[in-house]
Amino acid sequence: MTFRKTAAAATSALALTLAAAPALVLSSGTASAQVAADEYSAADIDAFVEAFVEVNDVRTAYAQQLQETEDEAEQRVIIQDGNAAIVDAIDGVDGMDVELYTAILEAAGSDEDLSQRINRRVDDAIQG
Repeated sequence: MTFRKTAAAATSALALTLAAAPALVLSSGTASAQVAADEYSAADIDAFVEAFVEVNDVRTAYAQQLQETEDEAEQRVIIQDGNAAIVDAIDGVDGMDVELYTAILEAAGSDEDLSQRINRRVDDAIQG
């Protein structure tokens, strides 16, 4: 699966499962999103991959909680907690913040070389 498909699936799952992930995570058009894809350092990409894997783990955990409850009030609390956990997961990675994470995610969606670079690292992180 290409990074573009992986990122799209993860992003779609985040948007659907956690209803409205924080605007910061899903915002577009930020100044850092305009940075050329080749300007992201290896350290930026490594931090992004670490955050991406963490976000996916958070999404999976909170999606499970959502599936286990039918109460709408509880679901809203789970969604709010999940959104906060996503931001915390991203901010908890050295060298990464929500703005940079979003910028790299957006850049990977439009730059095949960056997408492949990230995809290889995501695969390595998940497998190893």
